[in-house]
This record gives sequence, structure tokens and C-alpha cells, in this order.
Amino acid sequence: MSTHPGRAAHPALPTPAPTTQDIRPLPAESTASWLTRLAQAHHLPPPYLLDGLNITTTGRPGHTPGGSEIHLDHTAQHHLAAFTRVPHHHLTRALPRLNALPPVPARPGHTGGHATWQRLEAHEAPARSCPTCTLRRTHGTTGRALAYLPDHTRLCPHHHHWAAGPHHSLDTAALPELTRAHASHQRLQRRADTADAWTWATAVTTRWHDHCTHATLTARWQHRRRLLQATNPGVQPVTGSWTLLARDAVTYPETVTLARTLATTGLFPAPRHGRPHPAVRAFLDHTANTLGLPRLTPLPADLLTTWTRHHTR
Repeated sequence: MSTHPGRAAHPALPTPAPTTQDIRPLPAESTASWLTRLAQAHHLPPPYLLDGLNITTTGRPGHTPGGSEIHLDHTAQHHLAAFTRVPHHHLTRALPRLNALPPVPARPGHTGGHATWQRLEAHEAPARSCPTCTLRRTHGTTGRALAYLPDHTRLCPHHHHWAAGPHHSLDTAALPELTRAHASHQRLQRRADTADAWTWATAVTTRWHDHCTHATLTARWQHRRRLLQATNPGVQPVTGSWTLLARDAVTYPETVTLARTLATTGLFPAPRHGRPHPAVRAFLDHTANTLGLPRLTPLPADLLTTWTRHHTR
């Protein structure tokens, strides 16, 4: 019997066919994405699938891909693990948000599981994985899956696809510099002190991009964006803005370069008599050179100036 008021009762789920039992979650996939793929394999909406597995659902999914996540309590996880024949430890390893919420207290007399839909803010949403990799990993059943991708994995270097949010995957074959930046980013990730440098570098290049701070970089980024638009003619940004959709991709090489420079730069000596120390000027000249700029003289309100202040002793 359905657990949703007003919904007509539906027959019990048939035993899944062997070809649809092994719908395994992909690495870092969102739980909602995996559940959606699982339901589609059985030609059912996700709520009906959960009902048939004696899992009560609260909340409602978002209207757009990646707009919400579903959280399963321990009982619901084991019901799905048994149904799909995917070991529970594999689910917990592959689905990073599986246990993101505190357990829901069991209701008296209810022996089933519980699932809760939760809306996600835009910055929390998973991104679309590489369609080619997804198609291969799902044995040709689908090319669409959403995953929580760290910044250093947003580009697939094998198929040149950039994860541009939950709706789009951009073909970047026309921008080989992104693949080179990806390789450099992997090397940077081996350092233990890169997280702070990456955060600062991302903030700096994003500000430069949005405010057109450097003419040389602005022209370079506009050229990359035009190439992306030309090689992705079927992509219509949900926001209506190609500038916003492509921003992280077109600034990626410079962000990686700047992050490496910040990560390898130590503390600057304290300035004397209010004058910038020569070491700061040398750092700015070196940074300009690595970014391919004729000169770098950030204004007092520039985030790079703020970073140098934080690294002055």
C-alpha cells in the first residue's frame, strides 16, 4: 500500500531483471542521481520505487537536476543494498552524501526505512559527470549522472569534458590548455598545503574575471569563451549567461598557475617606513610572468593585495 495520501495503491514491485539489478553508484555520485537512475531502470518514479521497498519518504525533490538531495536512514540504505545487490559498504564509499543528515527517529510500529528530500543551495549542487565516462560505466544505459566533484576533477582529461554545474558538460577539446592545467593541478594536489592557496587563487581570478581587471586576461578569457560557445552549439545556459556558465572553465589555467605560485611563496618581511618590500615587488613580477602579463600592480582593494598582507611578517 502506498505511503502517500491520495495516491492510488500500486502493485508490489516485481523481482528486478538481472540486467537492471546492478545499477551501481558511480564515484562521488549524488544519492538522488543514483536513485533516479535506479528508478528509471525499473520504469518507475523514485517515490514509487521507495514505496515498494517499504521506505517512507518526506519532503519533495526539486524541480531541476541537482536541486535537491535525498538522505536515507540506515534501514533504507540496507533495503536498497539488498534490492540492488550492491554491498552496503560500497554505497557508503561511493555516495558521499548518503549519511549527511542525522538519523531520523523510528516511528512506533514502522519497521521500514525512511528517506528525506532536502533542497540544495546552488553552491552545494552536484555537477554533471563526463557523459562519455558515464555511458561507459553504466554499460550504455545513460550518459547523465550527477556527482560531487572536487575542483581538481571537474575536467575529464580523457574526453575533454568540463563539469559546468548540474545541467551542462562542456566539450573543451578546442582548449588544450585546460588539459595541461589539469595535469598541473593533479601535481599541485600532492602538496599538503594547497587548499588555502587554491581558495585564494579562485577568489582572485573570479574577481578579475567579473570586474575585467586585466585587459590581457579579459581578452584571453573572452577568446576561450567564444571557442567554447562555437564547439558547444547545443548548450543553452539555464541562467541565460554564457559568461557565467563558462567562467570557471575559461579561468581554470590561470587559477591553477596562481594557486601554484601562492602555495610555493613564503612569508614576506615586514615593510619599512610604509614602503612595499622589494620581496613583494619580486613576487608580483614573478606572478605576472607566470600568468603571461606585462606587469602586475594590484590596487589596495585587490584580493591579491589582501593575500600579500596576510603573508607579511
